[in-house]
This record gives sequence, structure tokens and C-alpha cells, in this order.
Amino acid sequence: MDTVETLLFIVTRKEYVAGAGLPPSHEDDNYIRRAVPLGKLMNAFRVFFSPEGELFAVRSGDVYRGPMPSEQGLEWFSVAKKVGKVDWGNFRFILFDPNGVLYAVTGKGDFYKGPAPTNENMPWLYRQATKIGSGMWNSLRALFFDPQGILYAVKSDGRLVKRNPPTDPKDDWFATCIPVGNENWLKFTHFMAFSPDGSFWCVKDDPGYMYKWSPQAVHSNFAQKDAQSMGWGYNAGLFFAFTCDKIISSIESLEFLPDDGKIVSQGPSVLKKQTYINTSDAPLKYMFTVSETVTSSSTFSQEHGFTVEVGAELTFKAGVPFIAETEAKISINLSTSHTWNFTKSNEIKVKEQNLDLSK
Repeated sequence: MDTVETLLFIVTRKEYVAGAGLPPSHEDDNYIRRAVPLGKLMNAFRVFFSPEGELFAVRSGDVYRGPMPSEQGLEWFSVAKKVGKVDWGNFRFILFDPNGVLYAVTGKGDFYKGPAPTNENMPWLYRQATKIGSGMWNSLRALFFDPQGILYAVKSDGRLVKRNPPTDPKDDWFATCIPVGNENWLKFTHFMAFSPDGSFWCVKDDPGYMYKWSPQAVHSNFAQKDAQSMGWGYNAGLFFAFTCDKIISSIESLEFLPDDGKIVSQGPSVLKKQTYINTSDAPLKYMFTVSETVTSSSTFSQEHGFTVEVGAELTFKAGVPFIAETEAKISINLSTSHTWNFTKSNEIKVKEQNLDLSK
């Protein structure tokens, strides 16, 4: 995969159908119609992506994570991993910064940050997150990051402001944030986000027009008059989010480079033991010969950030360490980390040695 395309992800209001496609490029580019159905996120309450393209979603107070859905009709929650429970339905905003740090605003107005959750039995809010703000954060109408990690917000009066995210509760973000123009943005908060190229996108609530500001317009405080219309009908989407195209249906080839590998661990191994008892006063001389079979084990672990379609297969051909000429075919699942172990026995004959054993 030479390039990674930016995708616009959607969950529809009707039946919670998930879909994705390239963002619209002009007003007549009907994204809603051409987005590819990818599955369902039934009763999802929040949807957000990590910078690596992993999907997170909240339902009934619990949070789940997993690869972006890739099978039409499949209920994503049935294959995703639950990594948090109860508290997640109480957050007003949940979002990642470009470095993968998770930020969340509680219903009481407190602002927290921490690592992405991995264990449903580990309370993220009380055990992993750090409080960095309090008071007014639940009054915001929108909250999002740009690709450089600057935090943007739409305040309750409609003003758009920005600043680096706060670092602790004493950091008065609201008193030091910078206004972006002087226009009212309240009607544009159905969806507000930056795409990875630095363009700014939003959806106006009624009748669902989508607008785009180029990176050049953003640098000039992106006045609303500078927006490019991307069509209408986007109020059909309950959630929108930008992510990257990392879905593959098959792997054509995979090359091992043993010469570039390294030994990560090694230790002694006893091949054979024999006890000699010398009851005389003369040195004992004995020919010791050993021929043993040792097992060499090689592990290939592929860490990747793409999603593998259900049922996709990967065929290994000649050139894989410790594998004979015959092919080995393996089915792979939805995981983003795949490990295959191959083992072949090799006989190693130790050279004959004269051992001079003295009493």
C-alpha cells in the first residue's frame, strides 16, 4: 500500500448503517449515495477514531474498540472489544489528539486526558486519566483538534476559539484562548473537523449542507464566506469522522529478509548427559560421540495498522525461514496484529571428541 487515502466515515440516522468513502470534492459529488456500506453500529452514542485508524464507539455507557467495519450487514459491536464500561455514556465530548492521547469532557464540565482504554475492568476516569480542566467545558458546542494539535472549540455564544490544550486545572484555557474571527458558528456544529491535509469541514444543521475550507482559507481565519459547498443532505448522518483507508482484502505477497533479522534471545541447551566413574588411579580416557536433533523455532510477527477483511487468506511461498518448498496457507482474522510460528527440526551432529577425564 503505497499511499493512505483519507476517508470520511458516516453512521446514518436510519438503521445506524456505517459507510465510508473519499470526502466529497465538489457540490455535485454525492457522497451520501456513493459511500460504501461497511456494517452497522446499532445504537451507537459516540463514534471517534484514533490517529492510527482504529474505531472507538460508545453504546449503553460502554466503550468498544476495533478495526473499522468492512463487511456489509455485520454488527460491529459483535466483533469489537469492550474496553470500558458505565462511565463512557456520561462524557460530553471524547476525542483524540494527533499523537493518540485521548481527551474527554464529563457532564459536570471537567476535562481529562489519558491513554486509550484497553481493559474494561480498568476505570479510565479514575485510574488512568489526568484532570486538566474544570468548570465550563460542558458548555461547549464543539471541540476538536487540528493536525498540529491545536485545540478548537465553539463556545455557547457561537464564537470559535483555539489554543494549545490545557495541562492542568490551573491553566485557564478559556481566559487565554484566541478568537478565530467574530462570526457565529452554532449552526455548523453538527460536524466539525479537520482532515489530515489541514482542510476544515463542517455540516450545517439545516438542511445539512457540508462546507470545506482549504488550508489556505484556514490560515486566514477561515471566514464563512470563503467556504466551498460540498452539497447537501448530510443531516442524514448521525456521526461523521475522518479516518484513513487501511482496509485490504488480500495480501499478494510477503517477503522475509532473514539477513536483516536479529537474535532477540538465546541460552544454553543440554543435548546429552553421561556420567563416567573412574575407580582407578589412572586417568580415564574415553571417546565421547553425540548426535542429537535440535529444534529451531522462528517466529514472524507482523504489526500493522490496516484492517483485514473477514475470510481473507495469506499464502506463504518459498523463502520463509524454516519452511519447506511446499506452500502453507493461513486464514487471518480481524486482528491488527498477526503472529505465525513455524518450526522445523534440523539434525546437528557434534564432532567426535577425545575427553581426557582425570579422577
